[in-house]
Amino acid sequence: MKKFFAVAVWYWAVIALYGYLIRQHTYSPLPFIEKYAYWLHAHSHAAFLGWLHAGFAVLLAYVLFPEFARTQRFKYWFVIMQLLVAGMLISFPLQGYKAVSITLLSLFLVGTYFYARYLFAKNEFASRLPATTAFAKAGVIFMLISSLSPWALGPVMVFLGKKSVWYQLDIYFYLHFQYNGWFFTAMLALMIYLFEHNGVKIPENTWKKALMWLFAGIFWGYITNTLWIDPPLYFNIIALASVLMEGYGLWILFRFLKKHFHRIPLMPMQQKMFKWLTGAIAFKVMLQFAASCPYYAELAYIVRDLVIGYIHFVMLGILSVALLLLAGYLKLFRLSATTFWIYFSGMLAMVGAIWWRGFSVWQKIPVTRTTNLILVITALWTMTGVFLIAWYGSKNVCQD
Repeated sequence: MKKFFAVAVWYWAVIALYGYLIRQHTYSPLPFIEKYAYWLHAHSHAAFLGWLHAGFAVLLAYVLFPEFARTQRFKYWFVIMQLLVAGMLISFPLQGYKAVSITLLSLFLVGTYFYARYLFAKNEFASRLPATTAFAKAGVIFMLISSLSPWALGPVMVFLGKKSVWYQLDIYFYLHFQYNGWFFTAMLALMIYLFEHNGVKIPENTWKKALMWLFAGIFWGYITNTLWIDPPLYFNIIALASVLMEGYGLWILFRFLKKHFHRIPLMPMQQKMFKWLTGAIAFKVMLQFAASCPYYAELAYIVRDLVIGYIHFVMLGILSVALLLLAGYLKLFRLSATTFWIYFSGMLAMVGAIWWRGFSVWQKIPVTRTTNLILVITALWTMTGVFLIAWYGSKNVCQD
């Protein structure tokens, strides 16, 4: 399992390299990048599937069905899934959404259905970790919901075209139920595990109530991604209600768990990471609240950097930090404080630079070449941190 997680981290490093090359290309064109959109597809798909999906799948397997996760069958599953991602890293830059890439993605989706079956059928600690199990299953349900998007994408492209509103709505459907649904809920399941594993018994009524509100909020939260098409007013009301439901579910959890934080044996750096995550999650909900308002919903669609900054903040500032924290706690990966702070500072600078460029467009402040250069530098800075994390962690895995 240590090797599996290390493989996912190295995919993250390759994804960071792709991200840097894309930034560099927008500043000074690179000859080997013929189609910017193709490389962007490779970057985003590998980030979702090669790093975040693999990372959470490994950690949940280690926590909830460790005996089965050690079998050859599970190992074959993991290897095949990562080979499919490797194929996408090659095929997407060459041809975009064409036969090879679509085939690889389709096979990957089938593989996620096998994982869902593993989780629901092979759970070994459901009675001892009830809240962890329930949140993990909710996350996998969101993963299954998100898989409807790629299956629908082909017909949408053929019959309606890429410029169709339905094409954009389909893409947002996938994004939402992946990182706001599957990844975010899986992260919460593993954070709850920290408490249940250390003897904190969460009342059944508490975690069920929190999960009910959270699930409803995330499910209806997709409506927020449709506000840019100027739908009827009741869509805005549903979007706002979804944020309130999600926030209430998180508040129920936080209100109970904060009293037991001292029972989790975290190292000093891990404590800082945990506290950052609680603040970052609250900030995420605030941004979602703003996006439910008609003006800001339309603004986010017009000024793409505002959305791009948000996605990077969630994926790099919340989900990736959580994976590193949780893998470190489970002793599946060793994290150096120095390498982490190099990554973390670069990530904050990069997200800040993206949002600044979006703010400049919004306020009609001229976007200079220097602004774009800063984006390149911060992408390089972040990539360096990720490579150092991968190198240090893998070195220690090999020593173990």
